[in-house]
Amino acid sequence: MDALGRRDDALAKEDAPLQARLAAGTSSPPSSSPPSAGMGGGRHGHRGGQRQQPTAHAADPLTQIDDNDTRAYLEIEEKVLTEAQRPRAREIASAFREALYDRQHPSASRGAQDAGSQPR
Repeated sequence: MDALGRRDDALAKEDAPLQARLAAGTSSPPSSSPPSAGMGGGRHGHRGGQRQQPTAHAADPLTQIDDNDTRAYLEIEEKVLTEAQRPRAREIASAFREALYDRQHPSASRGAQDAGSQPR
């Protein structure tokens, strides 16, 4: 459990400048900050561990936070969780990502719900 706490603390430090940018309503990174390629999937799912190619511009802060979270999860999954724990951890992480997406994009999730409830 120490490894989880240490990784969570490191993630909080990594995300602090991004959270500040979100709170300030700015999307451009400080000039000293290099662009982040990330995992590409963020909380919405990873792409089998494939990395995207770095781009000429940094992603928005929310995407960078998602990418940081994904990297942290994958690191913990690989280094801390047992094979038996991984499927359940993936289920929990997927449910969390879906709920987070729904909170961040209420109109998109409502549209999907409405489309599913249309009479045929």
